[in-house]
Amino acid sequence: MITLYDLAAKDPIKCWSPNPWKVRYVLNLKKLPYRTVYVDFEDIDRVVREAGAPPSRHNADGKPMYTIPSIVDDATGAAVTDSYKIAEYLDKQYPDTPKAFPVGTEALQAAYYRYYNDNNMQFGLLLVPSIPNILSKEASLEFYHRTRAAMFGKPVDQIRPVGEELEKLWEKLYALYDTLEGWYAKSSGSFLVGDTPSFGDFALAGNLQIAKIVWGEDSEDWKKFSTMNNGRWAKLLKDLEKYASVEN
Repeated sequence: MITLYDLAAKDPIKCWSPNPWKVRYVLNLKKLPYRTVYVDFEDIDRVVREAGAPPSRHNADGKPMYTIPSIVDDATGAAVTDSYKIAEYLDKQYPDTPKAFPVGTEALQAAYYRYYNDNNMQFGLLLVPSIPNILSKEASLEFYHRTRAAMFGKPVDQIRPVGEELEKLWEKLYALYDTLEGWYAKSSGSFLVGDTPSFGDFALAGNLQIAKIVWGEDSEDWKKFSTMNNGRWAKLLKDLEKYASVEN
């Protein structure tokens, strides 16, 4: 059995954070048995460390930083952190299952993933202020507000751009997704590399999931985002629904 460590939220919300979504999509694609342990923000360091998973990186002072998602695979004793590394591990360890990185697309997936992450970072400015709305525990809210204020240099409710700055941010997002639309339009199927979904699709869909969940389907932000590129991205989410189970 594989244990997936994911971020907790208010009921009935299950998976919502983009990085755990990537792993969940991969596990469901491969039809591997797994269970989910939901972890509150303030407990991540302790729970992931005690599970035996490695830190994802180290702070400037050398202190290890433990993050989610992480997995522990009882069949091998392996503990892996970081969605990309987890997907690579699952492809290697379970070669007879559908691949997150189809053979021959590994370099493409890596380049796409780097490009998408590098150019989508500012998307977080639109999401971070809404995340407290889905957290249930007071300790999680306190931790989230404190750490994000330190990260961005301002209170959480002031992180979202306004006015001309907000318009410029949306322009950058439109430009990014126009580029992605151009790539998808050249595919022979509904997904990045044809008719079979792969890690690149899951990376994009993870960001769509968090936007849909934290903004809400009736929000102006989600309506604006989901109708981008003639509804290409809302369709991608729908096409991936069979791999989006959160029942484990």
